[in-house]
Amino acid sequence: MESTSILAAARRRWWVIVLLAVLGAGVGAIPSSQKSVDATTQWQASHTLLLSTTSLGDSVFNDPVAFNQLQLFAVTGEVPRRVAQKLNYQGVPAALAAQVTVTIDTSNAALRISTTQTTADQAVTIADAFADELVSYLAERQDALQADREAASLARLDSLQTEIEALEPKVLANPNDQVLGAQLEALRRQYSSEFEGYRQLQVDQGQIQLTTLERAQPIAITAQGLSAPKSRSGRGVLAGLVGAVAGLGVAILWARADRRIRTRAQAEAIFGLRSQVAIPDTGKGAHHGVVVVPGRHDVLSDSYRTLRSVVGFVETGLPHGQNQAQIALVVSAGSGDGKTSVSANLAAAFVETGLTTVAVNTDFRRPSLSERILGRAPDPVGFFPEDIADLPVPMLVSRTPIEGLSVFDLAGAQGSPGELARITARLLPELAKEFAAVVVDTSPVGATAEVLEVVPRADVIVLVVRLGHTHIDSAQRTIEIIRTLTDAPLLLTVVGEAPERDDYYEYGRARQPARKRKPSKSGA
Repeated sequence: MESTSILAAARRRWWVIVLLAVLGAGVGAIPSSQKSVDATTQWQASHTLLLSTTSLGDSVFNDPVAFNQLQLFAVTGEVPRRVAQKLNYQGVPAALAAQVTVTIDTSNAALRISTTQTTADQAVTIADAFADELVSYLAERQDALQADREAASLARLDSLQTEIEALEPKVLANPNDQVLGAQLEALRRQYSSEFEGYRQLQVDQGQIQLTTLERAQPIAITAQGLSAPKSRSGRGVLAGLVGAVAGLGVAILWARADRRIRTRAQAEAIFGLRSQVAIPDTGKGAHHGVVVVPGRHDVLSDSYRTLRSVVGFVETGLPHGQNQAQIALVVSAGSGDGKTSVSANLAAAFVETGLTTVAVNTDFRRPSLSERILGRAPDPVGFFPEDIADLPVPMLVSRTPIEGLSVFDLAGAQGSPGELARITARLLPELAKEFAAVVVDTSPVGATAEVLEVVPRADVIVLVVRLGHTHIDSAQRTIEIIRTLTDAPLLLTVVGEAPERDDYYEYGRARQPARKRKPSKSGA
């Protein structure tokens, strides 16, 4: 998530952050009845071994490979398995070996096996067990290697003896054969050399020996960890900060899960359109009636006048039919987005420019255009749907208290919403001939199919989005459907944006008359 999105989520749901911060501070400031544990005590034990050799001089002490092999023997293979069996360890021997550290000191020929455990007895037992088993295993391994070397030497002596015994009769039978004599002499020298080597193996074992210098002794280790502040105020501040961070996380997750359009930039990105008009939310409930009336000029009413100017500018660039007005269609993705209020006030704004205007209702499931403009439900129409299309348009138009503004609403007629929507769509060209401006209020695109009868007949389409209300999924389906049905210009109008503070508009406050300046004595 981008930083701007994080800041937007924090601003939108700041109360979550504050609530969790206050709760955290309150919980952190509660007196604790239990004594806190500020440190953890563990026990370390080390078993020290000295390395010595027989008849190999000091070569092993200067050879790091020999030391590394001893270190490897201590924690790999047979030694860990023997220790696990000795201690009745139920886990994997390698896990037990991982608790052991083997360090070597080449200058003193010392090897130290250390471990850290939660109890002193456990630390001593493990360190001593690894050291003892390493000594035992190394002795057994060297004895086995010595026996193998002696057996191999005896086998070679037996082989040479056999060859000598086989060659001696031949030399006696042919005393003048120098080749046979030389072969026999070479075999005897090899036998003599091998025999000396065998005797040396028996005399000089040449083994590495480990002896214990010091068995393991437990040493207490106190590990100082992070702890909460001891004062109530300090704990409260720390817990408050933790709560604020948690609240920010909740706000971000909430924003990710939110499927409503929250900002104008988000609406522009979803629809792929630039919003040139924003209808502010003044908090006065004025969206439920006509606010574009003579003598009223505030942020709300002037935003509808701005929308009228934009629609009129777009219509000016469109091809005009002879004696026929352009049709402005007001649509939205879902119910409650504010399209009926936009339709009523857009029609009233056109009237202010001197254009005779008709506001047309095509939402026959929840009709409300007549109530917004006339203050009452539409009059009943005493004709069948199949006869309405043949009636003169003036017979179906209702006059309003606003001079120059009429309403065409068949909601009082008998028939299904689909039938009434199709009849109204067919009569739109006739209305465009009778009036200088036509504004059509439709049903939600994402909820009904009747609006699809009207969209192809529109010259300009006003897309209405209410921040915090319009669903993203419905908005995406709406723009896809509209772009499929028509090539008419689309104008994105955002409803519900917070108005900017402006000194030109003062709600509920009478402008004070300017005080007259008293003339100065000098007459200036």
